[in-house]
Amino acid sequence: MVLQYFNVLNELSNQAISSLNIGAFSASEVLARVIIEQAANQFYIAIDDGENAQALLKASKKLVHSNGKRWLECLKSKGMTNPAANERIRMGKELTDLFNRLWPNTPEYPGTRRLFELIGWETHYHAHYVPLCDSIHTFSDDMVNIVSLYNAIQSDENTAIEFILAVKQENKRLAIYNFVIATALRCEALVNVFNSLGYQDIITEMTPTIDTVNQTIIRYDDFDHSRIDDCQ
Repeated sequence: MVLQYFNVLNELSNQAISSLNIGAFSASEVLARVIIEQAANQFYIAIDDGENAQALLKASKKLVHSNGKRWLECLKSKGMTNPAANERIRMGKELTDLFNRLWPNTPEYPGTRRLFELIGWETHYHAHYVPLCDSIHTFSDDMVNIVSLYNAIQSDENTAIEFILAVKQENKRLAIYNFVIATALRCEALVNVFNSLGYQDIITEMTPTIDTVNQTIIRYDDFDHSRIDDCQ
């Protein structure tokens, strides 16, 4: 499972880089959010002897079962049917029952916030993950900029042009920043995995790159903080 997370995260990271290269910053933002969450899952299932991975499997199939039941209830309320809903319920229940028999004493998998707390990422949850979730649910930040841009156009065309350029530059900067954050957390999860396996040579090899990533984050944060100070 840890290896599969590595493969998934590698795919997501490659796609995020491709998105940045073509200026698809919204896509990169979505991918950064997913990378952070899946890196947290990889981190968590690698910190014990297998119970956390068992809990993840049990929770995922339990969710399939409950979602299938809600779907079926919705269909029935509208006088509709769909065999896929029944199949989802059947498969979810079958696998949930199987995992319960195999691992009867495995605890529940934590919710997202608790997951981040358990791996020591509570600050990252509030500082990076939550804002990304809020943003990509509606892309409301972009909508706010559009409204502000419309108002600026009404008052001063030159100001509007400056605003457009500033927004584009800021979107690019934030997209890069979010991906760098996601990369740093992915590296931290990998270090945890390699440390548990005793691969100190790989950690040593990774360290210069990790230091470079962290220094990049510090520069971005310093820039942001300087702008906040200027506004006060």
